[in-house]
Parts: sequence; structure tokens; C-alpha cells
Amino acid sequence: MLTVRQIYQKDYPNGKKVFYKYTSEKYYNIHIDRNDNGWNFSLTEERFACPFVKEIQEEIFEPYKEGSEYYLAKLHDEEVAIMVVQQMEWNNTLLIHDLYVDDRYKKNGIGRILMEVAKKRATELCVRSIILETQTSNYPAIQFYLKNGFELIGFNSISYSNEDVKKNEVRIEMGYRLKDL
Repeated sequence: MLTVRQIYQKDYPNGKKVFYKYTSEKYYNIHIDRNDNGWNFSLTEERFACPFVKEIQEEIFEPYKEGSEYYLAKLHDEEVAIMVVQQMEWNNTLLIHDLYVDDRYKKNGIGRILMEVAKKRATELCVRSIILETQTSNYPAIQFYLKNGFELIGFNSISYSNEDVKKNEVRIEMGYRLKDL
């Protein structure tokens, strides 16, 4: 049985590392064209020559996440996913910092359940939307967010390096508008 509970930094005096990996066969290629009247932007689905693999190790209790809420999903006493969310009072949104699901448990509805937790929490906090970031190289995540009602709301073509477009790892922001607000 899957359980989701809130966890706290004080219960992890040595921190809590998360290992995250994704493999993507597709990406969104971003095109930015400037003309006399402004800019044209487009993202087109492309296929990597060989699968793109990204591995990340992260401490979830980073100082920049101060004030966040941390949710841990367990299946039969095994940790299978974690989500970090933070209410951003300055713009009345809920920011999803992290959503990690262990590779062995992807496509089992665990991410969707955590999304429901985020949506419920956003409603309780009376925020206007939920926002998150991902990369154009993380095609599976983008598809997951689209299925959960998120839409593209922006991008940053130099967020991680000055070569993000060339590397096909452009930061995109996605948002979910709460219907009641």
C-alpha cells in the first residue's frame, strides 16, 4: 500500500540525499527568431541520436528551499518518491521544487498521487497556481506534467549555462491554474 506523509528536516540531522535519473529519447528543440516586430518562439519535438541520460544527486533540505514542505511516498515500507513544495507568497503560487519517483516505480501512478497532494495543498493555501521547472531534454516529465493539467508558461534559454539551447537542456516553466480562483 502506498502512503504519503510529510517529513521534516529536524528528523534528518545528517540531511537527505535523493538520487534521480531520467532517460529521454525525445526533446523539445527551441527556436528563437527575432524580427522587426519582436520575437517568434517555438518548441518542436525532436529525437535524440541516442537516448539522453541525466543523473542527479541532490540534498533535498537545501537552504534555498527554506520554508518548503517535504512529502515522502512509501510503498511497503520502501521509499519510492519525494516531493518538495513551497508557497511563494510574493506571487501567490505553490512552487514544486522537486518531484522524484524511483525509476523502478515510474508509471505506477505514484507521481500522479503526489501531484494530487500538491493540488490539494495549493487549494488549502488558496494560491492561484502551481508552477515548476523542467528541461526541454526531459520529455517524459513534460508529458507527465501535460497529462496532469500543466501547460508551458515560459522558458529561460541560459538558466544552466550559456549553451543550454545547443545542449537541448533549456529550462522551461510549466504551470497549473487552479480553477476555483
